[in-house]
Amino acid sequence: MTLNELRDEVFLITGRPDREAETLSAIRSATLMAHQKDFFYRDLRESGVDLQEEKYVHSWDYRAMIPRWRAFKYFRKSDVSGADGCPIELLSVEMALDAYGAEKQDAAYVAGDNLQINSSTTLRYARIGWYENPDVTQAGYTSWIADSHPFLLIHLAASQVFRSIGRQEEAVSYRQLAQEELSNLIISNVQGVGY
Repeated sequence: MTLNELRDEVFLITGRPDREAETLSAIRSATLMAHQKDFFYRDLRESGVDLQEEKYVHSWDYRAMIPRWRAFKYFRKSDVSGADGCPIELLSVEMALDAYGAEKQDAAYVAGDNLQINSSTTLRYARIGWYENPDVTQAGYTSWIADSHPFLLIHLAASQVFRSIGRQEEAVSYRQLAQEELSNLIISNVQGVGY
């Protein structure tokens, strides 16, 4: 469903088309929250990366390439043709040092908007996988959850609107409906291959 179609569904439930700005905000908020409930395979993206220089240590500003980045899935060395090489282990910053206090090789960690990479060989090209947040802007709104599980977003947004106008019973009721939809979302979309 489009953002406007979701809005119209929320209006049908709340009977409050006078709360359009609030309704749109609630839908956008619900969309972001739903995508961030788990690491869904449908939020996974892949791309090749040119780090611009052939060297061992890189501090790569991944936000410049991935503005809606959420979390990394993998990082692999590559060559100019895009052929995969050995993986770079993605670590927490606390795990980036070995037992002797030296930085681990073929490892990387996120520090702010940069991925700090320490390679055992010179590195220029890589292949990456990451989880991406949806576009929740009014102009570019896109969400696979809006297409396949729209009532999760509709019920969450209706609950928010009801709560804001002081109708607590309806807010709780629609929040409970949304929780049921959320369970269905997680069961259906955490794995790309079923049982």
